[in-house]
Formats: sequence, structure tokens, C-alpha cells
Amino acid sequence: MNENKNNEIEEKKKRKKKNIAILVLMFLLLLCLFIVQCHLDRIKQEALRRQQETELEARQRYILDSLRRAEQMRADSLAALEQARLADSLRIADSLRLADSLRIADSLAALNPKLNQDSLRHVRDSIRHVRDSLAALEKARNDSLKRIADSLAALDKARADSLEKKRIQDSIRAADQIPPNAEITPPAGRYYDPIKLKVKCDEIKCKTFVSIGDTLNPVDAGKAIDYNKTGSVYYYAEDSVGNKSPWEEAKYDMASDNICGKNAYPVPVGGKTVCVDAYEYPNTPDENPRDMVSQEQAASLCEQAGKHLCTIDEWQAACRGKDNTKYTYGNSYKQNKCNTNTKAAKRSGRKEQCRSWWGMYDMNGNLWEWTSTPSKEHSNMFYVAGGAWNTNNGSQCTEKKFSFYPQNQYPSVGFRCCK
Repeated sequence: MNENKNNEIEEKKKRKKKNIAILVLMFLLLLCLFIVQCHLDRIKQEALRRQQETELEARQRYILDSLRRAEQMRADSLAALEQARLADSLRIADSLRLADSLRIADSLAALNPKLNQDSLRHVRDSIRHVRDSLAALEKARNDSLKRIADSLAALDKARADSLEKKRIQDSIRAADQIPPNAEITPPAGRYYDPIKLKVKCDEIKCKTFVSIGDTLNPVDAGKAIDYNKTGSVYYYAEDSVGNKSPWEEAKYDMASDNICGKNAYPVPVGGKTVCVDAYEYPNTPDENPRDMVSQEQAASLCEQAGKHLCTIDEWQAACRGKDNTKYTYGNSYKQNKCNTNTKAAKRSGRKEQCRSWWGMYDMNGNLWEWTSTPSKEHSNMFYVAGGAWNTNNGSQCTEKKFSFYPQNQYPSVGFRCCK
């Protein structure tokens, strides 16, 4: 008896040492990942800084060119004003010479009473006409001076507004150096019909771009782009102050061999092909998924549809995709991709980014899903997989537990069928 106890104690010590060694290794791994992430962040910040300096120099050149054009317009206006003043001076000189000639004519008339009176009246009328002309010229000159002054004031205001706009833009740019987040819809994966690509941004005033095959030919992605080609699509977004997100890649496989029928797609599992429903039961897009169903009821409903309740291996293969990722969308948890941080389940397929490579929606979060695989820990219970609407990063494709009684119904547990 004592020997058995000693053996148990030794076994516990060995397990304890083993667990400590595993914890130390995990800590060292996390430390290495942290150091690598810090180095990558520094590289990213340096690249963004250089890009912003280049854009700032371009904007400054634009502002300087605008100011030079404004100064040139002002110089041209002053030259026009000087020419107008010179013309007015010449007109006034001509008028004065004419007036002197008329005074001489009046003097001669006084000396010769017999001078033709009609000629004198004609001369006096000419004088009145000259005076009227001079008054009109003076008014035209004043109007011209006023227009020139208004133009100069408008130029000064435009220059001041341009400088103020530049100051505001520089202030905004200095305060906002965070690039926007871009995501492409539909997400990467296998599709059996042509799709329409569109890039979305998480900011209001944002431009999005997409390039097919490489990053050399970006085009505006604000409107949907028809796509039906196997290959890579690259995309990014740019916000209103010039911050750009890095190029991201989405891979598409446009297939034509769907042997599974409506709302189900083939998934390779252990050397065979299994048809997995695209949506949680009743496998209809934009409908509320079925919850409050026991494991026995779920299995029966699948049988009635000519299918079977998915095994844990079938379920996880459909979720992890061809690249065996932790989540349907990749290896890093992203709160906005799937319904994992809310207060209730959503209609099937509403979270468009929550789609696996093979075409299954809502496998991370929304509802736990019954499987037909008994728990290794408790043979009278069955695994549920994928997490629910409130499990956050605990909704990985490998997430499973056996704490639900198979005969009970739960508001957070649903299912999907396989064939």
C-alpha cells in the first residue's frame, strides 16, 4: 500500500514538473512573439512616417504654387490699373487742349462781333459734350478701380483661406496617424458562382482600392467589381488625411463542381468528401437559426432531411478550411468578423465576413452546435463546438466542450447537418 502511495506521489511530482516546463516554454514563446511584434510595429511606423513626409512635401509644393499664381494675378491687376491711369491722363490732357482752343475762339469772337453766332453755339455744345465725356470717364475709372480693389481683396482672402486650410490639415494629420481598416466582401474562399467584389472601410470619408493578381494596377473599389477568376486579389484603404492601410491579400477559388445541392458545399474530411450545410439549421440564409433543441432532436431533424448530425471531425474540417486556421477568417481573433461579443444570436449569414474557406457561415460564435461525437471524458455526453454569441475569442474552430446534457434544450445551442 505504501509503495502505491509513493508511486502516486512520484507520478504527481513528474506531472507537476512537466506542467511547469510547459508553462516556461509557453512564456518564452509569448516573449519571442512580443519582441517580434514590437519590431514589426517599429518598421511599420517608420514606413508610415516616410510616406507622410513625402505627401506633406507634395502638399507644400502645391500651396507654394498657388501663392505664386495669386501674386502673379495681383501684379497683373496693378499693371492694368497703371495703364488705365495713364489712359485717363492722356484723355484729360486732350480735353484741356480742346478747352484752351475754345477759350481762344471766345476771345476772337469778342474782338469780332460779326463772327458767326451758329459757330459759337456749336463750340459751346462741343464743350458740354466733352465735359459729359470726362464725367463718364471718371465714373468708369472709379468703377474699374473698385473692381480691381475687390479682385485684390478676393485674392488676399483666397490666400488666407488656403493657408488656414493647410494649417487645419496639418493639425489633423499630426493628430491622426492611424491608418483605416479595410475588408473585402465577400471574403476569401471557394465560390461556385461569379461574385461582386467590394472593399469596405471603417471610417466615413475613406477611399478604397483593389488590384487583381498583383499590386501594380489599383482601381477604385467604391463600387462592386464583377469577379470570376481563381487567384489573388489585393486591396487597401486611404482615409481623408492620407493615412493608408497596408496591402492585404484575399485568395479566391472559383469552382464549378458543387455536388451537394442547395446551401451545402463539399468539404474534404479524412480522405472522403462530406457535404456540410452552409448555415445553421434550418440551413436558410437570413433566417433565425434553430435553438432550444436537444441533441437527440437535432440528430432526428437531420435524419428527416436525409442527412446526419455532423461529427466533430466533419464540423472542425468545415470550419478550419484548407489552411487549417484557428478561425474561419484566419489565425487571429477579430471581434467584428463574427457574432462573438453581443447579447443574442443573429440571423444566419448576417455576418458576411464569418465564412469559412469551404463556404460555411457562423461557425465561430452565434450558437454552440451539437455534434454526433460522444465526449471522451463523459461517454453519455456529446461535444458542442464553435462557441456562442458571447464567447469572444473562446470561439475557435477547435473550441468544444461536453458540459451540456444531450436530453436538455439550451437557448445558446443549435446545430447543422452533414451528408
